[in-house]
Amino acid sequence: MKIRILIVDDEETIRLSLEEALKDLGYSISTAATGHIALEKVKEYKPQIVFLDMRLAGENGLDILPKIKKIDKKVEVIIMTAYGDINTAVKAIKLGAFDYINKPFDLIDVEILIKRITENLKLQNKIYLLEKEKEKELNKKIIIGNHPLMNEVMNRIDILSKNDNVTVLIRGETGTGKDLVASYIHNHSIRRGSAMLKLNCGAIPQQLIESELFGFEKNAFTGANNRKKGLLEIADGSTVFLDEIAEMPMEVQPKLLRFLDERKFKRVGGLEDIEVDIRIIAATNKNLEKAIEDKEFREDLYYRLNVVPVYLPLLRERGDDILVLANNFLYEYNCKFNKKIKGFTDRAKEALLLYSWKGNVRELKNVIERIAILVENEYIDIGDLPLEIRSALGGGNEFTKPSQDEMSSKLLSGGFSLENEVAEMEAEYIKLALKYCSNNHTKAAEMLGISRFAFKRRIEKYFYADNNA
Repeated sequence: MKIRILIVDDEETIRLSLEEALKDLGYSISTAATGHIALEKVKEYKPQIVFLDMRLAGENGLDILPKIKKIDKKVEVIIMTAYGDINTAVKAIKLGAFDYINKPFDLIDVEILIKRITENLKLQNKIYLLEKEKEKELNKKIIIGNHPLMNEVMNRIDILSKNDNVTVLIRGETGTGKDLVASYIHNHSIRRGSAMLKLNCGAIPQQLIESELFGFEKNAFTGANNRKKGLLEIADGSTVFLDEIAEMPMEVQPKLLRFLDERKFKRVGGLEDIEVDIRIIAATNKNLEKAIEDKEFREDLYYRLNVVPVYLPLLRERGDDILVLANNFLYEYNCKFNKKIKGFTDRAKEALLLYSWKGNVRELKNVIERIAILVENEYIDIGDLPLEIRSALGGGNEFTKPSQDEMSSKLLSGGFSLENEVAEMEAEYIKLALKYCSNNHTKAAEMLGISRFAFKRRIEKYFYADNNA
């Protein structure tokens, strides 16, 4: 992109000479002899840089500068001044000018100034793009669902977002979205300007949790060659998310309790109290009440954390939210994998609703990603779903393995034929596979673990034999 530069000076010689010199350097140039024309050019030409003479005929650059900034606050203004006007140039900088340059000036100095501004503009653009990217990421981290249980969760976390100093305990099974709720609370609080820091208490060795959380002093233990700040100190002014809080070692829990009570802590091996302003959000998928009974979690810490609990429902309890989430994930993966899958058939929807979803939202998301990669049809049908989800449609009416009593009865009744029994069972499995795969022979063969040719032979054997006889 060509940098656009506006030169404002009432001396024609300076305007023309500077214009030609900067054009030779590859810049796009426009000029103005008066403040009025300059303001019009700022509106129409939209320069990124303005070279503004301090003293125009009958006009003062200090009066024009604020007007330029009012039209476009992003435009960078360089004041051109004589030696005697340095104090005035400093005032101009206070009014928003980027810098000043003395007349007469060397072209090299002008070029250096322009390069400084260009680098600054690039940096501003990067910051803008990063902010937009962050905003996009935050918009992705929305909690989707209309079920009354989720509406109750949303109402509670909206309140908690506004009450910044309240400790939060998020409870729910694996995959229910505890980290998403923690992010939502932080991103809608007054602390959102700083990144939320996370410590998974179950993912790092227990002996390291204390030093990771509270930091340590030099020589506090073997290998502590330098002082290190802990997560609580680094996150000052922000939020710390303690995931899997039930896995925190018993010997570290009193120190966390003290911090929650006093907002102070000592580094490992330290004597000085460090006071910080942070919010604690904790989460667990464990039964903390049972952990207290088993002497694995402190009761006083439990009560201190459990000020305002948030309970996340299981996905199977959320009814039609399953389909809402499935469609949302499908849209996401359509974009990611450049697919055009329109949705789910009624039978596929029924199976999704009947499945137990032991892995909750995380399992659903993984399933939809897998399907989006593999499916080429416009709609996802029952045969496109994993076997365990297709089986949810079975209920009590599907073919099942005979019980031992049934098998014994057949064996002892006389006239038993193993060949016929195997053939009957094989035929039932083929019927079942065809049902799950909506009569798609290729998919049914894959489900049964046989080739399409072998599947065709069995179809002819069991279902067309009578017709051909």
